[in-house]
Amino acid sequence: MNLCVGIDIGNAKTELAFESNGQIQMVRQPSVISYLPKTPEANDLPLEQVMENLFDNLVVNISSPSIRRNGDYIVGKKAMQHDGIKTNMTLSLGGKSTHDVPIITSLSLVAATAIKDHYENKEELPESLSIDLKMATAIPSSEFSKQNAKTLEDRFKTKHNITLYVGDYQVLVSIKVNECKVTEEGRTAMLAFFNSDDKILEGFNKIYGENKAPSDFMKARTLHADIGDGTSEFVVIEGANPVQGLSKGKRLGVGHASDVAISLLRDHLNISDKFTRQQLQDWLEKDNERGQLARDVMKEATFVQSQSILEEIQLSFQELASSDVDYILVHGGGSITFKEDIHEDLMDFAESNHFKVVWIPEKYATTMNSRGTYYLAKMMFS
Repeated sequence: MNLCVGIDIGNAKTELAFESNGQIQMVRQPSVISYLPKTPEANDLPLEQVMENLFDNLVVNISSPSIRRNGDYIVGKKAMQHDGIKTNMTLSLGGKSTHDVPIITSLSLVAATAIKDHYENKEELPESLSIDLKMATAIPSSEFSKQNAKTLEDRFKTKHNITLYVGDYQVLVSIKVNECKVTEEGRTAMLAFFNSDDKILEGFNKIYGENKAPSDFMKARTLHADIGDGTSEFVVIEGANPVQGLSKGKRLGVGHASDVAISLLRDHLNISDKFTRQQLQDWLEKDNERGQLARDVMKEATFVQSQSILEEIQLSFQELASSDVDYILVHGGGSITFKEDIHEDLMDFAESNHFKVVWIPEKYATTMNSRGTYYLAKMMFS
């Protein structure tokens, strides 16, 4: 099986973008793993039910020369629910190019995607699969260098064996990564933007009374503010091409606000030291007292973080872009979390400095990196 994918290896989630039946599809899981000291017991659920919830119940055995410890792992949402030691990305340290979490989560999603595709098309579970993979991904500007990019490319570009535990069955997936491109986060966003439908500009057109489509930005000079979980990336782009040397990453984002919120939460509740940022995100969706408390402390934490992000956008406009852009595009998961605290002030700043703000809608904001890396992989390798 040949696969071409883009992978967003975020601090909060890992998202895989690929093409199926002429449409871009995305699958995602929290960027959390938990090592298992012994092989897990199989469940006795019907295979149809197991396959329906496959991505939320990833249990794998991984053998790869690119990770420190081979063995059994729980990955993603299921790892968050596990009572063992959880491993995610350490925001203060960064290091996506050397961390094992991006390798394990990415390969697990690739394996699960291939198995699910085979099951749905062949109406049977395969005993084994072989995948020739071509891929692109990205690391933060604050970490990016040619050497760090090559380190991650080399870690992916080898053969990995993933055994996925599927109910009572075990499926061996051999993944050979033939091509891998690692670029800077934020640089692929314009590829995703140009390949989006016109609805991505619905809010922009309503605010400014215009009727623009993504293709109208082909010659524009833009500044991208990609607000993530562990880092936020700021990149100046001419048309579709990043301007060499005009990009930077800052350790700002939803994860940092989440860490503050968890600290505030501990003042109210006796929560475990193992409580993760990803678990907090789950609590924020709950319709109960814990959910309301989580939302209250998160609101307090996001306001402080949002002021730092707003200041960094303004500095990037003045110093990185030399106060010369037509538009600032704001996207990433943090663009949803921080919009209430940033949007109005940024609009005022834009009006004073004679540029316009394209705030990417929630439907598109969190997939810009995964879709962008997919289009990059497709352009380079297909």
